[in-house]
Amino acid sequence: MSIPLNDTVLRNARPDIAAWLAAFVERHGGFVGSVHLAGLAGEGEIALVAAHNLPPAVQNGTSVIPFGKGMAGTAAHRREAVAVDDFQNDTTGVAVKAGRVAGSRGSLTLPVFDPDDDTWVLAVVGLGFDEVRAFTDDEIEAFNKDAATVLEVRHRGSEPSEGA
Repeated sequence: MSIPLNDTVLRNARPDIAAWLAAFVERHGGFVGSVHLAGLAGEGEIALVAAHNLPPAVQNGTSVIPFGKGMAGTAAHRREAVAVDDFQNDTTGVAVKAGRVAGSRGSLTLPVFDPDDDTWVLAVVGLGFDEVRAFTDDEIEAFNKDAATVLEVRHRGSEPSEGA
């Protein structure tokens, strides 16, 4: 039985960002990814606008995330990348158990800041790998730099689609 995407996921879907995300995931050898944007939900929340290879149940469960919850919300709250070597066996509490259905092992979430105000999180980009992975500071810096290019796409089409 297939799980349908909820209205929030469909309303906020950004095909242009989804295309950017698919290329981002492929460039970095990942297999799953997500992009959440600030400003589409309530204050202190981020909304899913693109997913790559994430099961519908995970998309529905992450359609709106409060700052501080899960990997994406923690990255937004801390305003720094959050890396988990093995999402499937994480005991830190940062990786939400319901997200394990996506199958990701090494996982990374990257906050993207307003270029004019580096305290303002505009997006959070998630990237998952199918192997356990310890991320180096140099890797995280490179992923952060590339993740910031989502802002170029974000500004081209500032409105989410009106459903599927």
